[in-house]
Amino acid sequence: MVVFNNNFTIFTFGKVAEMRSSTQYRMPRIVLVVFAAALFGVQWLCGAFPVWLFSAPMNLLLGALWIALIWESYRRRATNIVVQYLLSPEASYIALAVVAVLSVVLGLQSCPATTSWPVIGGFLFAQTVLTLVILRGWRNEKGVRWRFVITHCGLWLAVTSALLGAPDKQILRAEVGKTPTREVINEQGTKSYLDYELRLVDFKVENSENGTPQMFRATVAVDDKVVDIEVNSPYSQKYGEDIYLVSYEADGCILQVVREPWHAVTAAGITMLLLGAFIIFLQGFGGAKR
Repeated sequence: MVVFNNNFTIFTFGKVAEMRSSTQYRMPRIVLVVFAAALFGVQWLCGAFPVWLFSAPMNLLLGALWIALIWESYRRRATNIVVQYLLSPEASYIALAVVAVLSVVLGLQSCPATTSWPVIGGFLFAQTVLTLVILRGWRNEKGVRWRFVITHCGLWLAVTSALLGAPDKQILRAEVGKTPTREVINEQGTKSYLDYELRLVDFKVENSENGTPQMFRATVAVDDKVVDIEVNSPYSQKYGEDIYLVSYEADGCILQVVREPWHAVTAAGITMLLLGAFIIFLQGFGGAKR
């Protein structure tokens, strides 16, 4: 009888602990659902996200504020139920699922990711979870976990540069003919000027056997340098600035100049991510906890 009572007591306390575990994150889950619904609502009511409002230095200030808030929240994690939830396995699984779904969706679309409120919110949620995970796991009792730091910080840099660097990205179009020009127009229709000249030297179209154009090539003078630019094969004017061939007209062609000031940060993040994966491959998964 005593054994039965002890087993019953243990079973009861186990059930109570399980019930508490399943209900303690009820509020954060509700907040997460409301946040997601609000993003879709704003997208439906207001349309595209105004990326241009958050160009430098605004994106840098907001990014610093975001990191500071995460750090302060992490310091108070013992009493912060939201941070406890974001550090839970459930939040990590949701973050991974969000990133996977968004990556697939964006890979099938041509519109920029930063024009959608749900996309930005989804990546911001995943990045917040990743930041908290890094703060918790960057070291253990044995010291710094270098494989963990390199891999996770590489992913952090790649995604953060995409989020914060998007407002600084410029997409400019130029109508280029036989007369040199510096004039370009951005996505908002504002006119500006390049620090170099563009001039069309020659344009060639190669057709398939049925007469359908299959290759376009523009020979363009960039200042005094003559280069060939094909569709999906841009010319790199300098690091982080590429010139694409968009279309052609009777007396010229349309070129697109893409400037990405955060390109180096993105490249550094991807390099760290690959390096971390390579180290894991060499050392094996047995030491993943180091």
